[in-house]
Amino acid sequence: MLPPRTLRFAGATGLILLGLTLPTSDSQQAVQHGPAADDVWSWHSAERLRSVVREKRATADEVIEAAQAELALARPDHALGLLREMTADSAPQRDPRILALMADAAGQAGEVREAGELYARAGAVAVGVERGTLSARAGAAFERAGDIEAAKEQYRRARLALPGIGGWIAIREAAVTQSTAEALQLIRRAPPEAKRLANRAKATVLLSAGDSVAALRSWVAASDDTAAAKLALSLGDTAAARGHAYMALRANDSARVRAVLPLLRGPLRPTTSAERLQAAAAVRGIGEMRDGLAWVETVVAAGDSSAPTMLLFGRLLSDAGRRAEALGAYASAMKGADPEAGSAAYRRARLLLRVGRRSDGYAALLAFAEAHPDWPEAADAFAEVAAARRRAGRVREADSLVGVLTERWPRDPAVGQVRLERAAAALVRGDSGDAVQWLRAEVNAEGAQRHAAQLLLGHFAAARGRHSEAHSRWYAVVQDDSLGYYGAVARALVGGELPRIAAPTPSEGSIRIRAAFQRLDVLRDAFPDGPEVQEFVEWLTSQRDGPVSEVLDIGEGLVARGWMREGVRLGWHVVRRHTLHDPRVLRLVYPWPYRNLIESEARKFDIDPYLLAAMIRQESAFLPTVTSRAGARGLMQLMPATAAYVAKRLRVEWRDPFLGVPDANVHIGSAHLGALLRRYDGAVLHALAAYNAGGTPVNRWLRRPDAQALDLFVERIPYMETRNYVKSVRRNVDLYRALYPPRDPGSS
Repeated sequence: MLPPRTLRFAGATGLILLGLTLPTSDSQQAVQHGPAADDVWSWHSAERLRSVVREKRATADEVIEAAQAELALARPDHALGLLREMTADSAPQRDPRILALMADAAGQAGEVREAGELYARAGAVAVGVERGTLSARAGAAFERAGDIEAAKEQYRRARLALPGIGGWIAIREAAVTQSTAEALQLIRRAPPEAKRLANRAKATVLLSAGDSVAALRSWVAASDDTAAAKLALSLGDTAAARGHAYMALRANDSARVRAVLPLLRGPLRPTTSAERLQAAAAVRGIGEMRDGLAWVETVVAAGDSSAPTMLLFGRLLSDAGRRAEALGAYASAMKGADPEAGSAAYRRARLLLRVGRRSDGYAALLAFAEAHPDWPEAADAFAEVAAARRRAGRVREADSLVGVLTERWPRDPAVGQVRLERAAAALVRGDSGDAVQWLRAEVNAEGAQRHAAQLLLGHFAAARGRHSEAHSRWYAVVQDDSLGYYGAVARALVGGELPRIAAPTPSEGSIRIRAAFQRLDVLRDAFPDGPEVQEFVEWLTSQRDGPVSEVLDIGEGLVARGWMREGVRLGWHVVRRHTLHDPRVLRLVYPWPYRNLIESEARKFDIDPYLLAAMIRQESAFLPTVTSRAGARGLMQLMPATAAYVAKRLRVEWRDPFLGVPDANVHIGSAHLGALLRRYDGAVLHALAAYNAGGTPVNRWLRRPDAQALDLFVERIPYMETRNYVKSVRRNVDLYRALYPPRDPGSS
């Protein structure tokens, strides 16, 4: 059985429309699971060991664990204090594990020279691969400290000890080699996947030797537009420099645009209208409105009033808060038959609403939809105006607009939402016949909300005793949306079993991919913070068009090592090439790292672990350091103020940086979710809505007459982001149950 708190989530949603409540049914089934990723317990370890270490009762292993935890919490001084006290006698001074940990702490504290010496000492007493990786770390620390000779010697030792990544280390060694010939010889050892790094190193070596022309070719080969432009400028070739700089703008890469922006503001500032418009569009993408506006204003002042130019001008003006001027720019862009005119018309209408000119804004939305009926936003525009007319009491106008809307765009999601809203309104006034008519219209039109309509029609049939019809409708939804939100809800209503997704046979992977990951693992140990690792990962993901089995091997390997975003993207790439209905693909797209941590925290706060995993997949895709635009951080996307409040309630020490520490974030996030579940009496869908949107709007929505109908409650959440969030998490729960069965027969 599911925990009691989740019964209101997984069972029949009990649509209370006609005074009848449908019975709940438990659909939880045992299914297959795959291996869990490694879990981290840094924050828990620090909390657990603090008093033990302070009272001098800790064993050597506990001191090491505490130091590792302090490092993970970005407190290197605490870690160094623990380790230096531990190494007061001679024995620990010869332990490479302790010496390396002290070096990590020294490096994190900014003492790079000390870090290099400690890594070198650790490497001297280590053996095998560990000796090579510690020597590589020593070389990197000495290089940062400016001790070139010491760095070269350590890199040489690492290269000889680690032949599998010797070509990568040779690039580092070349950078600290005085002889040009020797440095170039080292760079020739670089493997193909290190091509960009090798070319950057080669450019630096050639430039130091005075061969600027050859260096420029290497910068170009490395796709380093900014470096190439700067070098071309130094050679007096302004035309070439300009070409390289504007190549960066065409790359549609924000990092490359930021890098070249100082040149655009200075010696390579745009001089032609085409350059100004290109530069303005590029810098708008990185939030640099002032530069973009200045450039476009120059173009407009010179007489360019074309639709694309005025549309860009309007967007920049709007972004800069100059809304009245933006309205004028959009109006100019609307003239003529240019394809951009539609976008300008829609943006002008939205901006009119934002500045409070509602009557003009709604009229502009209707005019946009009439002039551009094929645009994706056209139906939304009609629906929004219809809703506004109804709120204003102009029911006849609203009904007329809805009639046009349903006739022109019968399958559009906006039309489906309108039909659901009309059905809900009919229910509130007690007109069940009208409600059924609206829902049937959506099903018959095969609209975007047909699954929701089928669910609700099933509730109507069941409430009238027509159970066969109800189950028929719900089974149809299960068949048509087996892996989606509506399929999950319908499956619970009919008491159906979860899809049995058998665990795939573990793949040994091709020899080529296995060897690649072996190199990556060693490379990450050697240069954990260096560009080599990301370069290698990018090379791996570039293999996405190879055999499907190899692409899956790569994706699984990346996810297992913490590159969640890259691995999941490869999974979706395979979906487009292959199918989603494949156990390996599903597990790659919906992985479950941190499983031990998630299950542990779920037990502490009486939460379904599948719900917690489903939430984290939706909140952060298991990226522990991701930050949203609103400032929410970490695995469970907590706002700093919320985390601080919950931590105070739990009486635990807290600092904002802990939000990026997996176990700290999940602990606080689970406590927050548990409190919401208690507040809403175990109603998971309500708690999820409050987690995403806050409690105040959810409490307001719950006061609506139809709020007790959970299916309809979700469909009528006014915030699209929250509505989609609740649906996605609900879908994810069933997927995780199907993919990862309980590891203990007694667990949930």
